[in-house]
Amino acid sequence: MAGALHQTLLLWAARRMTWDGFLVAGFDGTAERGGRFNALPAPFVLHGRRPDAWGADEGASLIAFAEAKSAGDILAGRTIDQFRTFGAVRTRSGLSCPLYVAVPREAAPKLDAALRAAGLASARNVVRIHVPEILLKETGRAA
Repeated sequence: MAGALHQTLLLWAARRMTWDGFLVAGFDGTAERGGRFNALPAPFVLHGRRPDAWGADEGASLIAFAEAKSAGDILAGRTIDQFRTFGAVRTRSGLSCPLYVAVPREAAPKLDAALRAAGLASARNVVRIHVPEILLKETGRAA
């Protein structure tokens, strides 16, 4: 089961996908304040890898994938393989499908290294979401 940090990052990615016009159709697990995303089924498996979320545009002619990564998980071999797999998906017309990647802002240099390793350093279809750490911290609640 993914932790709260991962699910919060995933929620940021899913919300950005929605903002960009994609209808999120698969969301792995649940997130605090996840709303309708929490009721979605788990994403499908593609080449042995399951994205954290996926969605399609209004005409279903373009799909997008989302990955959420904590600082300690970004440089893992599995992560690089996921980036390579989802970052290479193209439509029948040859258009690259977007890959949304949400990470804590402090981990942006690690994300650069992982994308380089996956061959996606300058890929225009990768949408980077650097979430400020203050927005990822648990907050105390008054009684």
